[in-house]
Amino acid sequence: MAKRADDVFSAIVKRYPLREPLRIEREESGMNNTTRMIYAANGRFVLRIYDNHRDSAIAGIEHAILSTLQEEGLSFKVPNPAVNREGMTITKGPDAKLAAVFRYIAGDRPTAEIPSHIEGLGRAAGELVHCLAKLDTLGALQPLYKPYYEFQETHAAMDDDAIRTLSAKLPLTSEQRDNVDCLLLVKRRLTSLIDRIRALPHQWVHGDIVFSNALADGDFIVGLLDFEFCTVDVRAMEAAVMIAEFPSADDAQALERISLLCRGFGEKQRLGSDEIGLLPDLIQLRMMDVWLHFAGRLSEGLDSADVWLHQIDRVSFVCEWVERKRAELYMAFRVMEARPLD
Repeated sequence: MAKRADDVFSAIVKRYPLREPLRIEREESGMNNTTRMIYAANGRFVLRIYDNHRDSAIAGIEHAILSTLQEEGLSFKVPNPAVNREGMTITKGPDAKLAAVFRYIAGDRPTAEIPSHIEGLGRAAGELVHCLAKLDTLGALQPLYKPYYEFQETHAAMDDDAIRTLSAKLPLTSEQRDNVDCLLLVKRRLTSLIDRIRALPHQWVHGDIVFSNALADGDFIVGLLDFEFCTVDVRAMEAAVMIAEFPSADDAQALERISLLCRGFGEKQRLGSDEIGLLPDLIQLRMMDVWLHFAGRLSEGLDSADVWLHQIDRVSFVCEWVERKRAELYMAFRVMEARPLD
């Protein structure tokens, strides 16, 4: 099996004008894709095999956005898709999976333990939001992923009855059963807010800016990665996705980190008062989408039960934390709010 996979990698890499000597190494890999590091005489590259879809249109949108961003003078790097011998950035492998090769971006994973990384991630995200909003060339692209607020359509198979049926089959603790009931109430409340959310400013967004999709060098964020899920959505979701990472049992620390993130974001991009007002709900929306996503994976046999049980615990904690800390969160969000002259 390993040899067969290696043969697939070699066959794909041969489709690119990479100079010998050349070697392909297994290093870090993500959840949605298989990646390999390519060491060639003309540079270092990353091979990505798309494991979660075989839709060239989805990859085409990602590559079009990335190629456009190369010319925008961002303060950080984004993946730069290489062109194969046929003049394309998308390659179909011998196993029919889609693949791409990107120029390597040097850096390490940033961490929430370093304040400059938190503020820098917010700043990079704000810069990206500001940049994507003014790219007229993206108007010709048609998004293929739905916005977060259409979660009921995205996860149609995971309606309330399906969630209850799934829960009944699992060895949930009494607390976890209560958490499932509470999350279904959160789901119902978020559904009632959809019209208000839909009225917020929209644009192309990355949709998954978190520490694991970024690179740092020293104190600075030097790269944003994984643009695979770019779509048109509420622009404030970009901030909501990041903020959702920080709630913890240490309230003071969590709020301090959120404040740092918001300060960085606000330096590059401001949000309207209507966006700020719904931001706690958008954080919960992000978590609800994650919860339903993993429920679907469990029902399809793609994950073990432990994965979703962990999500029950985490998602319910974050949703409850956000509800309990709304007043403090609004104070932190004020640094992102547009001033009259913005």
